[in-house]
Amino acid sequence: MKLSLTAHTLATDTDDGAVLLSQRTGHYWQLNPTGAYALQRLLHGRTTDQVAEEFAERFGIALNQAREDLTAMTDQLRASGLVEAS
Repeated sequence: MKLSLTAHTLATDTDDGAVLLSQRTGHYWQLNPTGAYALQRLLHGRTTDQVAEEFAERFGIALNQAREDLTAMTDQLRASGLVEAS
């Protein structure tokens, strides 16, 4: 699945990851460097499976674990209205 920020979401990089702000609700999410990197890859057109494969190889973790972690993150961001499938 490819993602995009929703129209009311602002994103900014920080020294230790990234922050997403919903202008609609005022809620924000802070992502650690790995989460910020994953989201950046997804926002630039990579699919969840492609990013999971990259992370499995890069960090030496099981592909299933990388896929589960990415899916959990994207599900939470989608449920919060910060990103949407594109």
